[in-house]
Amino acid sequence: MKLSIIMPVFNEAKTIREIIAKVMAVPLEKELVIVDDCSTDETAKILKGEYDGKIENIKVFYHEKNKGKAAAIKTGIPHTTGEIISIQDGDLETDPNDFIALTEPIRKGEASVVYGSRYLNPKEAHLYFSYQLGGRILSQTVNLLYGQHITDEPTCYKVFKAETLKSIKLEYDRFEFCPEVTAKVSKLGYKIKELPMNYYPRTFDEGKKVNWKDGVKALWVLFKFRFVN
Repeated sequence: MKLSIIMPVFNEAKTIREIIAKVMAVPLEKELVIVDDCSTDETAKILKGEYDGKIENIKVFYHEKNKGKAAAIKTGIPHTTGEIISIQDGDLETDPNDFIALTEPIRKGEASVVYGSRYLNPKEAHLYFSYQLGGRILSQTVNLLYGQHITDEPTCYKVFKAETLKSIKLEYDRFEFCPEVTAKVSKLGYKIKELPMNYYPRTFDEGKKVNWKDGVKALWVLFKFRFVN
């Protein structure tokens, strides 16, 4: 089963080469679908000069204006050809080698949705207590509202059977992707399987983009799809 990795990127010139190299080194059959969300640094220039149309199994697409992470993911989904789809950020906070274990339950037919959990890793590392607390609040909200048993709702590493993700109509464009897709797979009856993942957090000075306002929006999205939509 081929793994399609969607990588939404925005202003990741400092890390884009290294993370692409790490992804392509993972010993799995795969393709990488990169969507540049109208970066204002050198990211698009690097992609056009070194990767776009130049490396097998790498596809690159560009937004003419900044739309958001979820919008970039939505752009990438139709261009995937693998039986499994995963999300990969353009920074170095995660280890693409974790895809080996995270895709295994789907390959074995044991799950359709697998999340990597930073909290199941005994080496769990968070720079900001507020992020750790916010993640746990979101996870508990999902468990209460949707009957799941997860520990890391906002995890970057979300892995799906391709037909599962492609069956979902995503509405939001920015960081609401995580709560929206979690709510919708839950309402479709899928149980989310979690496995440990590695995590190397970066600071705001290093390019971290999510803030507390995104956490509030995420809570609203979870309640909205449970009681309104």
